[in-house]
Amino acid sequence: MSSAYVAGYIVGIVVFVVVFLVAWIIGKKVLRKGTEHYDERQILIRGKGYKISFMTTILINIFYSCFLYDLTKEIVSPQLVVLGTAFLGVAVYSIYCIFNDAYVEVGQNITKWLALVVFVIAANVVAAISNMDRGFKSTGIVTGYDINILVAVVFSVILVAMLIKLAIDKKEERA
Repeated sequence: MSSAYVAGYIVGIVVFVVVFLVAWIIGKKVLRKGTEHYDERQILIRGKGYKISFMTTILINIFYSCFLYDLTKEIVSPQLVVLGTAFLGVAVYSIYCIFNDAYVEVGQNITKWLALVVFVIAANVVAAISNMDRGFKSTGIVTGYDINILVAVVFSVILVAMLIKLAIDKKEERA
């Protein structure tokens, strides 16, 4: 095993433990307070977001399998494409909920979510850098080792959506 592999493995374990602890601490705070909740409107919006996300994922998978597989199989591994479509579904759901005010519970502080998203992006960038020697193969094919880049990109898009929504909300407050 190379030192980069061991470093990436250790970073992955540390990131998992930190994310688990942060989620556990945030969960304890939420359970203790009891003031955060999704209202009825948010629950309906989240349900519609799930539906849109699911249909997006299904349609992209159908389109890929019918039209793009033969064109891309020499460049991108099919497993990465399937995971990419799943992550695209997560991004569609998240962005839909963010812009319809159903992403964060009523009474919940969005800065904690922003910090968590930034942490996920940073951790995946570090993991992607430590996996660079295993990513692109000499044949040029993108493999599953590039999943960290995919996660970082998706969460970056979600972060940008959250920041845009915050700016829109602040602008509306001033008006």
